[in-house]
Amino acid sequence: MSEEERLSEFLAAERALAEANHQRLAALYDRPFGALSTDQVAITGVDGWQFIANGNNSWEQQYLGELRLSEAGLAEWRQVFERRLAASAAIGARFAHLVVPEKQSIIPEARWPAGSAQVRGERPVQQLLQAMPAGALVYPLERLRAESWRAELVFRGNSHWALSGAWFGFAALMATVWPERHFDVRLLPLMRSWWRHDLLLKYTAEPCYESVLSIARRAPPVYDNRLMATTGAHVGNHYVLQNPAAPYQEAVVIFGDSYAFDIGFSDLLASFFGQVHFVWNTMIDFRYCKSVGARLVLVESAERYLVRAHPMDLLPD
Repeated sequence: MSEEERLSEFLAAERALAEANHQRLAALYDRPFGALSTDQVAITGVDGWQFIANGNNSWEQQYLGELRLSEAGLAEWRQVFERRLAASAAIGARFAHLVVPEKQSIIPEARWPAGSAQVRGERPVQQLLQAMPAGALVYPLERLRAESWRAELVFRGNSHWALSGAWFGFAALMATVWPERHFDVRLLPLMRSWWRHDLLLKYTAEPCYESVLSIARRAPPVYDNRLMATTGAHVGNHYVLQNPAAPYQEAVVIFGDSYAFDIGFSDLLASFFGQVHFVWNTMIDFRYCKSVGARLVLVESAERYLVRAHPMDLLPD
């Protein structure tokens, strides 16, 4: 089977699962446009699609251009990128910050009826793309939108991207960081999983699960501090995946959030790189990166978190 045939096969399977899930759980998605969850974190768009609402990061205000980065905020972010590029170069690594587009950015037509969204200006990620060094900030929205005709990309009741979204986001990232390398989709170890979607569960106490395509963890963890499992805490989780069969026997250290922790992006990386070190944090420990011989220092963050600059990092000795 060729790469394109394999890709088309998994995209078709993912879309078929999404359609079957919607038919089975249609009553749970039958909510009026603009309906907020009880905690006001989730909001219903068109045809029952669910999205992150404003929340702590005032996300929809960001999207609509009502909340933008100030000149001081842009200057602070500029210092962050300058510091991280210099520190990465000092330890012989490449650096990139992958911004995962929010659902409103990917499928705005499912959030607002056509023509009803009043966008008043650029949102923070658009400001940063113009102000930061070329290639340091990777925002794969165009690639995702270009594949939307054949790929599901996101889930109806989940704030995260689907496997296809993760794959095309990864492809855009690698095209920026290592354009000379080849990443074969046939190396992805796919499996069926049952997920309880994070937005849908905010509307119903019913323990409903949906069948999705995900990445099997074929690269076993050689270290895991199990912080989430033992304390419920997010920031500070740390594990290391090792894959002796990966085509690139190099270390990637990713400082990220839920997209990389348990939604599959770390496992996707581990399909191609010998060691993947995940740390849930916005602060980079360059001393750790140096100690493990990182070839790529990667920050991964959801788009809504760009409203504030990251804190001071631990710089290399």
